[in-house]
Amino acid sequence: MAYILGALIGYLFGCINMANIISKSRGINIKKVGSNNAGASNVFISVGKAYGVAVGAFDILKAFCAAELVYILFSNNLMAGVIAGSMAVMGHIFPFWMNFNGGKGLAPFMGLVLFYDWKVFLAFVAVIIVLTLVTDFIAVGALTVTALMPFYAIIIKNEYWIASVFIIVAAVMWYKHRENIGRMKEGTEIGFLRKNKVRK
Repeated sequence: MAYILGALIGYLFGCINMANIISKSRGINIKKVGSNNAGASNVFISVGKAYGVAVGAFDILKAFCAAELVYILFSNNLMAGVIAGSMAVMGHIFPFWMNFNGGKGLAPFMGLVLFYDWKVFLAFVAVIIVLTLVTDFIAVGALTVTALMPFYAIIIKNEYWIASVFIIVAAVMWYKHRENIGRMKEGTEIGFLRKNKVRK
């Protein structure tokens, strides 16, 4: 029951898509500009840096709060908290009120990581920043940290069931980033920092 209710709570938290809400308030359809993604990075590129940072912070917190709430509600049940955080990522990617077509999940994934281990969260923030500065593609950082997380859960934490949840989340996020991967291969992906320049 803890896992079922945790999953439901997490999904509903994740469905709050601030990227769509803020962009609409600015008269912009976030699904039709930039990368066509309803997430913080596209808001940063297409709406404004301050808005993008605000959306990113909100998306991190919604997953963290969902996980923490469920963790407390069910007597410090770590697995229930991880499931709630993971479902917040799924709700962000597949929100029912946006025809299951939301963002790509990096910010809420980082909220899940923050819940699981704040030290890893800080390390992953550094990894994402460095890789984005080097490549100009935030997707590279997103794909890297999602791939690393299951290994951390297995090798360092020795938590195989939790690692299996991270594997599922990583697989979904890699699938959602398939277009980014294709555009990077073709040299047509929009740079995160140099948004007016298509990297060749």
